[in-house]
Amino acid sequence: MISPTVSAGRLRFLLNLYPPFFFQGIRIQSIAKDFTSATVCVRRSIMTRNMMGTTFGGSLMAAADPILPILYWRILSTPEKKLSVWLKKQTSEFLIPADAKVTLKFSIDEGRLNEARASLESSGRLDLTDQINATLPGDRIMARFSITSSLRVQESD
Repeated sequence: MISPTVSAGRLRFLLNLYPPFFFQGIRIQSIAKDFTSATVCVRRSIMTRNMMGTTFGGSLMAAADPILPILYWRILSTPEKKLSVWLKKQTSEFLIPADAKVTLKFSIDEGRLNEARASLESSGRLDLTDQINATLPGDRIMARFSITSSLRVQESD
């Protein structure tokens, strides 16, 4: 388990060693020190290609899967308020074949965080849905992901 006090650099290092990422060519390029953004790349390789020679959609979905829930968890968890956070739902729309390296950029703005803090304070739970684009070189959008992160305040023991 990753500590809720882990630094951005250490989290990036640990995620890059995570077997489902490591063996699928998924690489965390950056995580902002304040955890409000991250950049993830999926290389096209023998390990990630499908029968048509393009990047397997499952590799792209795996790259999108845990990032936003982890960022929300790391930003919103405090010693007084421990959170349980997970990916509740992910949908995908593939627009064009992934015939090169794919980049996913995740970003959380302050307004979104204020909404989350208010809801967690009032009800102890929240589901947040974010849209992420997967892009090819030249900023060509090849896929769109809708990611719903579920956040719950953990009961104290």
